[in-house]
Amino acid sequence: MLSFPGRLMHPRSPHRPVPAPRAPVSSRRRLAGAAALAVTALGLAAACHDNVGPGACFDSGAQAYSFYLNGDTSLTFHWPSSYMPVRVYAEPTGELPADVLNAMTLWTGAFRCGELSLAVASDSIHADIIVRNPSFLPVARAAVRAVHSDSIGACTGVTQFALDSAGTALVGPMRAYVSPYAGFDSASVAACYRIATAHELGHALGLLAHSADTADLMYPVPRHATLSSADRYTIQLLYHTPATIGPPPRR
Repeated sequence: MLSFPGRLMHPRSPHRPVPAPRAPVSSRRRLAGAAALAVTALGLAAACHDNVGPGACFDSGAQAYSFYLNGDTSLTFHWPSSYMPVRVYAEPTGELPADVLNAMTLWTGAFRCGELSLAVASDSIHADIIVRNPSFLPVARAAVRAVHSDSIGACTGVTQFALDSAGTALVGPMRAYVSPYAGFDSASVAACYRIATAHELGHALGLLAHSADTADLMYPVPRHATLSSADRYTIQLLYHTPATIGPPPRR
């Protein structure tokens, strides 16, 4: 499959890329995480991309929130350039494929230097990220890590992944789930799914923490279906930070 950085690929149209448009932690952890991210940003701004000036890969005037797993600055994950395009499978249920495609467009559109490209996977066997829409969220096994989004109205979501015994690599795909709550009309559930799907894809791309700002999509109770300046800047910074957790073997 051909790869187009910063664009989405659909397996049914391999030569027609789709152009991409443009849990809160404690106060102490939040300050420590912000300090660590500020230091990282200073070190990376001058070496953003081979053919651009300093800082060209980063939005200006924005602040980042933590993306570390459990607030631990030694636990960082993002998909490496060798895995581009990252393959995303959406279970063919209702509007989920459309919601996933919308989320893919949002996140690829956050990048200024083509650091991320995504492709729609035709099956789950060869996918790096799997998104499903069960009636109830699955219970994570003991060895599985989970990043939850709390109730966001008519639905909820979770992203699950497992690490190897050394804690240095994924052992399978990222799995994201969005599920409905009972007692809501279909329009409310559909609107909720759109937000929750984009939020969970953010986790699957490596944002393994939550923002403390209600304006951000990665707030644990997300209220907005678009990326804030902080969402954009945080994932830009993440993909210029060395990962300590590797991707799973590909099939």
